[in-house]
Amino acid sequence: MAALAIITLTIRAVLLIVGIAVVIAPSFLLLQFAYGVGEPPSQNQVAFFVPTLGIGLVLGGGLVLVGLPRVVAGATTPIMRVLSGAMLITSAVLLAALGFSGSITKIVSPLILLSELVAFLVFVYPAKRFSQSTGAENG
Repeated sequence: MAALAIITLTIRAVLLIVGIAVVIAPSFLLLQFAYGVGEPPSQNQVAFFVPTLGIGLVLGGGLVLVGLPRVVAGATTPIMRVLSGAMLITSAVLLAALGFSGSITKIVSPLILLSELVAFLVFVYPAKRFSQSTGAENG
């Protein structure tokens, strides 16, 4: 029982780290591209990063939600389970469709897809079914 708790904690920690990295990656890559072409953001850096943070949240938000302790906790938080599952599926579809175009992404994208698969199969999918409303059964 203790070994299962340690494995679960380890998987959640890895998913949280990967999720945060995926959320931050588009902003960091855009900043590197801007410096590479010689046009770094001089003013209003918040406006420079906000659109790419939105992209990052779509791609890594599900992993962050699953990685946080007690946010996706089976039948006790069904809304968060559905939200994180939808975010994981959306991210997986986007990565599968667009994530294999470069030489580095052919290595990184399968690893992210594998972590999303593990997150979905271990934390989102096997949770008990949602409990039905007792008021509907009584009335």
